[in-house]
This record gives sequence, C-alpha cells and structure tokens, in this order.
Amino acid sequence: MIMNDIETDMAWPPHYKIKKHRRAKNVKFRTSRANGLEITVPYRFNLKNIPSVLEENKAWIVQHVRQWQNKISAALPDQINLSGLEFSISVHYIASDTKLKLIERPHHEIVVVGPIHEKELCKKRLISWIKKQSKIYLAAQLQALSEKIKLPNSSVRVRDQQTLWGSCTVNKAINLNYKLVFLPPMLMKHVMIHELCHTVYLYLLTWNDSSSQHQVIWITNFHSHRRTFSTFFLTYFSKGRF
Repeated sequence: MIMNDIETDMAWPPHYKIKKHRRAKNVKFRTSRANGLEITVPYRFNLKNIPSVLEENKAWIVQHVRQWQNKISAALPDQINLSGLEFSISVHYIASDTKLKLIERPHHEIVVVGPIHEKELCKKRLISWIKKQSKIYLAAQLQALSEKIKLPNSSVRVRDQQTLWGSCTVNKAINLNYKLVFLPPMLMKHVMIHELCHTVYLYLLTWNDSSSQHQVIWITNFHSHRRTFSTFFLTYFSKGRF
C-alpha cells in the first residue's frame, strides 16, 4: 500500500474526536464506524500539539481510517441505478472534518464529503439529492405524456408517498412518488398514464382495468405489469430502502 495512493482520495487530517482521560499517560488512537478516529490524551495534554502528533502517526492513522472507510463504503451505495431515467450514478465518499456535503461531477458522478462514518446522515443526503432529480425529470415526463395522449392535468407534485406510486385528485392534480425513477421506463410510464387516466375516470379504475382505452392503447403489455409492480412495491416500500 503506497502512502501517496491513499492520500489522493482521503482528506487530511481525517475527522477526529478528542477525549481527555485522567488515567491516560500517553496519546492513544482508536478507529470505529460510530466515531471515526478517536484520540485519547492525558488530562493536562496541550491540544496545540495535536497536529504534530497526527503527523508522527500518519501511516498508522491512514491505514486504519482507510479500513473503516472501506467498510462504510460497502454499507452505503457506490452506485445508484435510476432505471426510469435510463442512467446510473456513481457515488464516491471522502472523509473530511467538515460539514457533510454532496458534490456533483460530470458524467453522472457525485461525491459525498464530510463525516462519512455517519451512515444515516449520508443516506439522508443521498435521498434528498434523488428527490431533487426526481422532481425535475418526472414532472417533465408527465407533461410530455399528457400532451401526447391528450389528457391534461392541472398540476403535478413529486412526493415521498409511503404506499402509492401515484395519485390523482378530483381537481386533476397528480402526485407522483419520487421512487418511480427506480422503476423500468415502461413501468414508470404505466403509472403516469394510469394517473392521467384518472383525470377522466376518477373512480373504479384499477391497474389492469381495460375499461380505459387510453391504458390499453398506450401501455404495451398492459396486463402483464401487475405482477411486476408487486415485486417492485415490496422492494422500494420496504424499510431501509431508498
């Protein structure tokens, strides 16, 4: 393992916490998923010496911080497949003693920088980014479909619905679940056309209802989608998934 190779994708110094202990006689280092790098120092230790202590123990710190970073990266996604949008996002993680932030790069890449050992915080930031992308793409695609099949709607909102892929109000306002971007394009289109059909058939319209000619005409393999929807429903509405 070459030091320079490690430092290219690891901020220095890494995020750390200092503990003063009355019984401590020497400076001790410890790494963990929960707290990252922990430094235990004697109670009367001069904290101004921390930078020099870090430099003296740099090789050990880099090696061990890299180990738990790899474990964290394994738990968090290194790729997000947005099937409905027909592209994937590569995700990279860089530990840093800064506030957690997400940086967008060209060619469908994003970088999460900050206390990446805080796994739930990282996940929330990624979900927030996905929701933002969903609002942009889903609204545009629904509008395009609306014009194509000539079923106008009054408005569209992209939300985090807990049990529905989409819904339509009596005022023809359509709500779409941001998780639609994870579905294959044809299933995502199916949901959108189904909700647009509700602008005409507000009640008694099910996923496999052939009473709506718009569903039958515009959705390829219309009747075969029901079982596939059930599979994706269990996947993306289960606890712990995006």
